[in-house]
Amino acid sequence: MRLILTLSVLLFSSSAFSQVEKSEYFLRGTTSSAGSTAYGNFDGENVIVQQTIGQSSIVGAAHSAEASAFQGFIQPNLFDKILTPDVPQVLDANLYPNPFVEQIFIEFDFLPETDINISVFDIMGSLVWSNSYSSTGYIVLEPNNLSYGYYFLKVECDSMQRVEKILKNK
Repeated sequence: MRLILTLSVLLFSSSAFSQVEKSEYFLRGTTSSAGSTAYGNFDGENVIVQQTIGQSSIVGAAHSAEASAFQGFIQPNLFDKILTPDVPQVLDANLYPNPFVEQIFIEFDFLPETDINISVFDIMGSLVWSNSYSSTGYIVLEPNNLSYGYYFLKVECDSMQRVEKILKNK
């Protein structure tokens, strides 16, 4: 059974800090002018919980065989609306630029064996754009119908998936 653990710490600090960019617990971090870091122990494992104030959505995630921890402000069932069940989130692809204006480029380090399905969801988890592409190592997306703002971009192929927070700028 997979336990989904959502950690939230309400600690206020007036001093600036920079979160861990990468560790065995968090995939990426952010810099903030207000927030805090807490250290603890969960089932015998050391845990680092970092929090920023004013964060608009997910900043990081960590996964193990027993638990997943999502860092940031998130609706508990948001990923249930976006993720495909039983498909691991291990797809390795480069998505850039982010933020984007008109185009997003997706590069794979491998040639996918299956079609590539790409979906864009709004911050409530509703599908707002999708397209399917034949197997290729490079895709140029032009989701022109999107308004300015934050979205979640999901890339799925070869029984793997990846979800990335994106920002459409002016």
